[in-house]
Amino acid sequence: MKKVLIAISFALLMLVQVANAQAVQEAKEAKKEMKAEKKMHKAQEKREDVSDKNRVKIPLISDDKTKLAEARRKEKKAVKKEMKGAAKEKKAEAKMVTKKADRVGN
Repeated sequence: MKKVLIAISFALLMLVQVANAQAVQEAKEAKKEMKAEKKMHKAQEKREDVSDKNRVKIPLISDDKTKLAEARRKEKKAVKKEMKGAAKEKKAEAKMVTKKADRVGN
């Protein structure tokens, strides 16, 4: 009887662990997407700041070229974050397929 209870508890623990791992992957993916959106928003703000001609100008800081360069950098980082989010999603899908294949193989 003890062995049956231990086996059942072990099986339940494994199921919870798989579900938890999937949730963690989805959370990481969502976090990457949110960071990418935030970076794109910051880049858009920089571009709008460049087009605003009524601002107080500080040499070397509020230079239009500097602002545009910052906007481009932020956009590149945002694209990287989006790619990382997509990679996390693909990785999670691959893990699930592998686990299903392992279950069918056993």
